[in-house]
Amino acid sequence: MKSTSKAAEKLFDYHHSESPSHGHWLWGIAIPLLLTLIDWPFREILTTSNILMFYLLGVFFVAIRFGFWPSILASLTNAGAFAYFFAPPIFSFAIAEPENLAGLAVTMVVGTVTSKLAENVRHQARVAEQRERRVSALYRLSKELAEARLETEIIEIGVRHIYAEFGGRNTFLFPDRNGLLCYADEPPLDISLQGANLSVARWVFNHGQMADKGTDTFSDSSIYVPLNGSTGTIGVLALEQINLPGIFFAEQRQLLDTFVNQIVHTLERANLAEKAKEATLKMQAETLRNSLLSSISHDLRTPLATIVCAASTLETDTGQLDEDRKRKLAGAISEEAQRMSDLTTKILEMARLEAGEVVLNRQWYAPEEIVGSALRRLDKKLKSRQVNVTMTDGQALIYVDAVLLQQVIVNLLDNADKYSPPGLPIGISVETAPSGLSIAVADSGLGIPEHLQEKIFDKFFRIHAESAQSGVGLGLSICRAIVEAHGGKIHATNRSIGGAVFQLHLPVSEAPPIIDPEEKS
Repeated sequence: MKSTSKAAEKLFDYHHSESPSHGHWLWGIAIPLLLTLIDWPFREILTTSNILMFYLLGVFFVAIRFGFWPSILASLTNAGAFAYFFAPPIFSFAIAEPENLAGLAVTMVVGTVTSKLAENVRHQARVAEQRERRVSALYRLSKELAEARLETEIIEIGVRHIYAEFGGRNTFLFPDRNGLLCYADEPPLDISLQGANLSVARWVFNHGQMADKGTDTFSDSSIYVPLNGSTGTIGVLALEQINLPGIFFAEQRQLLDTFVNQIVHTLERANLAEKAKEATLKMQAETLRNSLLSSISHDLRTPLATIVCAASTLETDTGQLDEDRKRKLAGAISEEAQRMSDLTTKILEMARLEAGEVVLNRQWYAPEEIVGSALRRLDKKLKSRQVNVTMTDGQALIYVDAVLLQQVIVNLLDNADKYSPPGLPIGISVETAPSGLSIAVADSGLGIPEHLQEKIFDKFFRIHAESAQSGVGLGLSICRAIVEAHGGKIHATNRSIGGAVFQLHLPVSEAPPIIDPEEKS
């Protein structure tokens, strides 16, 4: 047994209410008889015109409530009841007085005319109700489609609303890479149609015309509607025909077409949005590639030139170079090779972070241990510069990936060393609070323009693209990626006394463990 929705049942009632049921005909007889019983005790008081008015009210009621033809039956029943019970001679269908005969004739004419008018009003009310219901259904469909972004969401919304409105299982068929119509890859809904005739669907797709049982195309029991978009037919809707006549009415066909058009336009919108997203990603990838090539080419020229020159000098030496000169050339080759290695390492680290391949190895650490390890890694580079560390004793433990956080501090210190004039100090301040850990690294450079204080964390961005400072513009990007992986934030500001300060904050998700001083000792 096929199940039908409430909307389809209303549709069935609407079209079948045009033909009176047996109950409606019975009311066309019962109302006049009831009025006769009410009027009979007052026959000596009421005039014949009053009695005819009561009968006319009954005709109005039947016309409004049960339709035109039951009201005609009520008028005929009124005529018989009036002639038999109230028009002299009573208990006879003969009417002796011309006045009563004229009154009865006028009453029947007025009843017929007003019944027709009442029927028209009743019909218009039903039409208005159906239109309101269709508008409401379209509004609900449009509202959900407006919020949908993915093609799968749009198809699921379309299947549900078409089933709710027309009561038939349905499905959407789209061409695969070979141009053949097939079902969607996603699991079907309980109300999805699974027995669609794919050969008929392909005919509809190729010709862009609807096919159903009423056409000469085939004798299937389903309706196949082409999904005609702005660029052609993009798919086919297969809708199971229910055993209700409403689906074949012109208004219902028009409503189905409107549903389909709404769904098609939303599918096209989602497809265009996806293409625009892909184009944006391609453009960003191309921009990133150009930035990478530009940065790498700039930062590789100097070390490669130094390595080539030094190696060439050593290779062509005929004994003229002393040992000290050879050591300097070998040291230059080693130093520039290390710069190239650092550059490659940063690029690989950034790629791993963005690919989500880095899993945080969180443990409880003391902040001073992490800062001390970072300073030891840069001991050779910072040996000629004063580093002021501000950190209170007994800092609370922090739950972080020590290796990655140490890399953040190393990158910030290296950046501060690059942009601080020789001889000027670098400052580090560390503070732990119930809300988390805060680390600030301050340099003594020229500062950062205010409009670039967020931009400097972008990949391959450098304030001065061609400068004497080496670097590819990835150090701060790596810092931000690591800090955000910990759930924290990092930002840059300018100091009032000159220079820039980079401030990072890592939140604390749980209370640190308590270490017994005796156990620690």
